[in-house]
Amino acid sequence: MSVTFVVEVDWDGDGTWTDETPRLRSLRTWAGFAAAHDAVAAPGECLIVLDNRDRRYSPGNTASPLAGKLGPGRAVRVLAHEGAQTWTLFRGTIARLAPEAGAWPGAVTLTAADCLAPLTRARVSVPHAETVSVAEAVSALVSTVSTPLALQVTDNGDCLTHYGRHWLPEHTTVLEALRDICHAVYGRFWAGRDGTLTYWSRRELQDPSASAALVAQGVPLDALEVTMDAAGVINHAQVTVYPVETVGSPQVLWTAQTVLRVAPGQTRTLYAPFRDEVGERVSALDVIAPIPGDDYAVNDRPDGRGFEYTSSPHFALSATIEATRAALTLTNTAIGPLYVTRLQVRGRPIRTYDPIVLAVSDADSQARYGRRAATLDLPMQPDPVFGQAYAEYLVGRYKTPALAATCLRIRDRARLSGVPVFGVEIMDKVIVCDPASGLEAAHWVRAIAYEVTTGGYRIILYLERADDRRYGLLDRVGYAELGTNTRLGL
Repeated sequence: MSVTFVVEVDWDGDGTWTDETPRLRSLRTWAGFAAAHDAVAAPGECLIVLDNRDRRYSPGNTASPLAGKLGPGRAVRVLAHEGAQTWTLFRGTIARLAPEAGAWPGAVTLTAADCLAPLTRARVSVPHAETVSVAEAVSALVSTVSTPLALQVTDNGDCLTHYGRHWLPEHTTVLEALRDICHAVYGRFWAGRDGTLTYWSRRELQDPSASAALVAQGVPLDALEVTMDAAGVINHAQVTVYPVETVGSPQVLWTAQTVLRVAPGQTRTLYAPFRDEVGERVSALDVIAPIPGDDYAVNDRPDGRGFEYTSSPHFALSATIEATRAALTLTNTAIGPLYVTRLQVRGRPIRTYDPIVLAVSDADSQARYGRRAATLDLPMQPDPVFGQAYAEYLVGRYKTPALAATCLRIRDRARLSGVPVFGVEIMDKVIVCDPASGLEAAHWVRAIAYEVTTGGYRIILYLERADDRRYGLLDRVGYAELGTNTRLGL
């Protein structure tokens, strides 16, 4: 049964899809994890080339039926149909529109990014929390940027301590914060082809009972890449956890360095980044909104000697307290400018004095492959027992190179062993059996690419070797016999 591809764009921004397939020349998509075992996926991308000889997609063409609608921000999706089955191959928004210019315009290239792209641009801004569950943290971070089409978060009870204390909004993006969370508890986060954001705990990553979505065995494979690479070896793991944070005494965390002018009728917002007495950025507890008289004064002269408005109803100051800064909003309803002096923010800085460094090494592996280290700093992980287990797991699993399939290419075939290849998702399990190399092992699909031209199509599955050791699962028959054919997971 033949496969057809559909490209649709929501030009009106109202959820109505316009089919642009008749003009399709080619498309290429990629989504997933940039490298094997990455904690957070990279933003996916889709390049669509459409026929533009009639200048339908030329933004400056006022005669185009799409005039006024062409440009970044429009939703796009790519579908594959086979009989009654339909799969979403990509969903995102147009980031770039590039029509061919000059005397002979022929095509336009639409470059679209998936729903991870906004997370790479948005800066993290969260209040401090002494303890928060991973499920709450992931959901809250995603919701600060947008409402995803769907969000799936598996929760195995993991919690984060002093949530947000090391994220500086001027430097940290939401995706980087999600990476920190994944590192803290050995989880993974990615965007599915249909726009579903997904977080997996280490339970899913270590679940040997997960069924395979595809078995590449006994069928001709167009191109299978198999390697045994020492680059993935870890024979020394160092994990740093932070079990105790010492909270300092109340002190000034921020002071305005200049007199602040607020024009009549103006509302002005400024940020107060918290610093300790030596000028280092810190997070803080018990931060109080500036108190009139104690923490600031307001006058109608910049030298502070004019008429006082500190407690006047014509001036208002409000504060939003975050983990590492405060957002201060100043409002002036007087008929003239007002000047704020001596403005400061007070609270108790959080200090870290005693991080615990846990290290595990394998001497035999180092003698054979050289020292290959992995270092993890986990500011939100307080448990040294977990840190020790984390280091032991990394060395135990990666101290020896493993034979693994890294890439599987499938050309002009929609099925392998009767299974629809277009139905395979990111982080689905694939069993690869290759007599030539002797490989027979389970793999995760870390990334997927599709290439479609007028001459055919190609599916590329990027793989990483799954941890197929048999771990104990108390709720699964056949996986609870500790000491026989199972082991404790991380």
